[in-house]
Amino acid sequence: MKIFLMADLEGASGVVNFNHQANPDGFLYDEARDYMISDVNAAIEGALEGGADEVFVFDMHFYGLNLDLNQLHPKARLIAGKPRKIYPLCKLDKDFKGLIMIGYHAMAKTEGGLLTHTYDYSMKKLYLNGILMGEIGMEAAIAGCYKVPLIMISGDSKAIQEAEHLLGNLEKAVVKYSINEHSALCLPASVTREIIKEAARRAVQRIGEFKPFLVNPPYRIEVEFFDFKDVEKAEKIPGVKRAGKLTVELNGDDLPALWENFIGAYQGYE
Repeated sequence: MKIFLMADLEGASGVVNFNHQANPDGFLYDEARDYMISDVNAAIEGALEGGADEVFVFDMHFYGLNLDLNQLHPKARLIAGKPRKIYPLCKLDKDFKGLIMIGYHAMAKTEGGLLTHTYDYSMKKLYLNGILMGEIGMEAAIAGCYKVPLIMISGDSKAIQEAEHLLGNLEKAVVKYSINEHSALCLPASVTREIIKEAARRAVQRIGEFKPFLVNPPYRIEVEFFDFKDVEKAEKIPGVKRAGKLTVELNGDDLPALWENFIGAYQGYE
């Protein structure tokens, strides 16, 4: 059984500051990377104990160059960098039975959330077919296009609440409790490793109980920005049209291609 694991950094154990920890130029970035791979390895161990044979890890944060191969669990396989169309690349529809998200954060403007944003700090709101969501919802919906359910998530308390509200039945691991945008009550890494490991183990053991998050086509994606310069940048992308003063709209029948082409072009990766 293969499991697909997506890893972000803002929701990892101990990470509470963007400039110093989550930004690759920050002086505590290397420490944050250690927290991130500790969380990822814990999930891999739990998934393997639960019955997985192999875990593919996709490094989601910044340039996709955060996870140290020297520290990565030997049963894992790492997709580094930022390739377009990540799901078809991995044949998710054929090979993978479940999706695990590690190190996730709440969507932009979440009250009381920690390091909140939606893909890019310039984006204020994201709607898929009228449903307000962040990275958790969009990635779960894309996986749902391939009939792959989100089975487990780790992150701060507000991220977990968001996942529960949108998806309901999944295993959860809270690694820190949000106080505000730049602070949280953090649990020691030795504790969060066990919490994550056990949640991942339970998730794989329960693999048949989860249902994919299905949003039916045709797809209408609306992205609202904070600033005029960003909406002007976005509307220059092929297939994107202005839908309001600070909003753009995308439409299509292929959600993975629709979103990944947009976000790849907007953030400038190939």
